[in-house]
Amino acid sequence: MAVAGLVEIKRKKVANKHGPGPGPLPITFLWIAFQYLFLGSADLFVLAGLMEFSFTQAPVKMRSLATSFSWASLAMGYYLSGVIVSFVNSVTGRGNGHHPWLSGENLNHFQLDKFYLLMFVLSVLNFCNYLFWANRYKYRLISGSD
Repeated sequence: MAVAGLVEIKRKKVANKHGPGPGPLPITFLWIAFQYLFLGSADLFVLAGLMEFSFTQAPVKMRSLATSFSWASLAMGYYLSGVIVSFVNSVTGRGNGHHPWLSGENLNHFQLDKFYLLMFVLSVLNFCNYLFWANRYKYRLISGSD
């Protein structure tokens, strides 16, 4: 999310310098490709890690259930991201003259940089939560039969 925020700051600077014209901005799409590369890689590694954890730490008779929980947690994360967008729009749009961060007709009027910063802070808090629980977890020994 930090990369996405930096790319958005760069994009807004180019948009402000270029002015409100009907044509495309003179910035390459490769700037946004970096954040898609990071997010896609993160999804890949998270899913692989969840599958590995499900198959090595769950009892044999519960492995399919543990695998389904990993898919369900991924789906809930995607749903929660939509809820966060709606919540941010409702909170930032309150008051006289305030426009929601993620709403409007012109992308250059959005406050995506602030939203990405918020998502970065939430990601850091989530990582700290993960470290807290991961340090307390006791791994099971892998054996042939459970």
